[in-house]
Amino acid sequence: MVSDFESRGNYSACMYVYVSSVEEIFERAVCAGVSAIEEPLDTPYGDRRAVVKDAWGNVWKIAQYSPR
Repeated sequence: MVSDFESRGNYSACMYVYVSSVEEIFERAVCAGVSAIEEPLDTPYGDRRAVVKDAWGNVWKIAQYSPR
């Protein structure tokens, strides 16, 4: 995915990673010390997603596909 920094913010890198359980990985990440940007939520395009930022300024979008 590519977009300008004005629409999403300026950060080192952004990774969109699919996992088996967004809630589990989000909780593990927060316990490990990342900053929570967005709690798990259902997106209009079918993913359940959370967003965190690590100590180096990288943004991680943690997602799982949730068919409706």
